[in-house]
Amino acid sequence: MHSMAGTSGGVSGGGAGASGANSSGGVSGSTGGAAGTSGAAGTSGSSGAAGASGSSGVYKPPFILGADITITMEDEHWGASYTDAGQQKPIERLLKDHGFNFIRIDTFVNPGAAGGYAATMPQTFRDLAHTVTLAKRVKSIGLGFMLDLHYSDTWTNPGAQTPPAAWANLSLPALETKVYDYTKDAVSQLKAASAMPDIVQIGNEITSGMLWDLGRASGTDFGNFASLLKAGIRAVREVDPDIQILLHIEKCNNTTTSQWWLDGVLGAGVTFDIFGQSCYATAPNGVAGYQGSPSEWQTTFAALAAKYPNLKFVIAEYSAQQRAANDTMFNLPNHRGLGTFNWDPTRAYETHPNHPLFNTDGAWNRFVAIPELMALYEKMATDYGIR
Repeated sequence: MHSMAGTSGGVSGGGAGASGANSSGGVSGSTGGAAGTSGAAGTSGSSGAAGASGSSGVYKPPFILGADITITMEDEHWGASYTDAGQQKPIERLLKDHGFNFIRIDTFVNPGAAGGYAATMPQTFRDLAHTVTLAKRVKSIGLGFMLDLHYSDTWTNPGAQTPPAAWANLSLPALETKVYDYTKDAVSQLKAASAMPDIVQIGNEITSGMLWDLGRASGTDFGNFASLLKAGIRAVREVDPDIQILLHIEKCNNTTTSQWWLDGVLGAGVTFDIFGQSCYATAPNGVAGYQGSPSEWQTTFAALAAKYPNLKFVIAEYSAQQRAANDTMFNLPNHRGLGTFNWDPTRAYETHPNHPLFNTDGAWNRFVAIPELMALYEKMATDYGIR
């Protein structure tokens, strides 16, 4: 989803916008968005990192309580600290201590390029090198890791899918090669660093396709888009076929458009494991959500689970309505709701329906865990059988 801008003194947030669907099942314009993923059903675990691993060590817990903490590397550059009941901890350890078992990390192709996310920053935050560093920390303490590949130098969402500057004006075959080579290199580097992703998300909020304009999806035209998806998926599976593939849009309150999209992608021969949605509800501060209410989410996911029996599901991004979001996934039949990812839990944005899990203590970068919300996640971890 989203957009955020770093400054020399901290980070300011822009938000994700809403996108609409027309009655015929197509997609109309949008400004903003989010991305996500999930894990696969496993066996019940005991305290700590519950779940089972595939033959190659891919982590598949019985349920995912995840968070997107990509901004950590940037915040730590500016001196961020994370405190839990008076004790400072790395954020990934703090979250694990309260029941989280998966971390999602966004990655841009060359954020230091002109027009890229980090073009004016002191480091190329959100590039692969920063992803490797954070992913190694995550995996070293037994957490699952989902890699979210944006295929751009900056944020992508339903209204923005700009190719990396170095990929501009390529033909479709050349662009497929870039997607394949970049994806295989990224996953291979992570594997070599003992930080192989358990889930890889191909594109971020790709409701209208990716790598525009060649990869745009509209009406019944999914051909180019599907070719690009297939290139990325093939690259991941060549590194390790057990890694789960997630595709993600932001229509969890819109069954019609969700089915239009899935029919288009599946009809074009794209094979993947998990379908993720962004589900942003109205926040406690009254900022209206982009994807309606939990009751709408439940209706959409129930319909999709019935129509697409070979898919599993996650809420790839959410913030407010924490219990409702997780119950929506947990209550899908046959353990096909794999879990959720809380987006950017340290932040509240004025224009975005975020409900942070942290307060700040006198400075923007001194993050203090909110006890009652951490207790909520501990309760969910117990109720869902992951601790």
